[in-house]
Parts: sequence; structure tokens; C-alpha cells
Amino acid sequence: MGKVKVKFLGYIADLAGASEAEVDVEGEARVEDIAPVIRKLRRSDYVLLVDGKGAEPNTPVRPGSVVVILPETGGG
Repeated sequence: MGKVKVKFLGYIADLAGASEAEVDVEGEARVEDIAPVIRKLRRSDYVLLVDGKGAEPNTPVRPGSVVVILPETGGG
């Protein structure tokens, strides 16, 4: 068993109730399993990174992984 660090940025931290969390995982889990706050959001509203690379909710994470969830930005 090990820990996955999850960082919530912007308004997503408000939804999650924290800016950072450490989640115990055994073996392999998916991002959506360890960060259920993303189920409250439309996929187009946020960007997911796992270990610095673009990811999806079903991306596997392992002990030692770092997940970052940040709001999508737009401009005009």
C-alpha cells in the first residue's frame, strides 16, 4: 500500500474542500476512484495531469503518483 498525492487548483479546491490530499492506494486505482470530486464536473471543465502528463478520469495511478486537477481556461 502507498499514497497518491492529489492537488486541487482554483475553484476545484473549493469543491474538494482542500487544496491537496494524500490518498492510500493498494496496487492500481483510477483517478476517478481517488478524486471523486471530478464526478461533479463536466469533463470539459477541468484538466487532469498524472505525473506531469495529460490524463483522463480512467487513467491508472499507482503509489507515488501525483495527480493535479485544474480548471480549464478559456479566452477570446
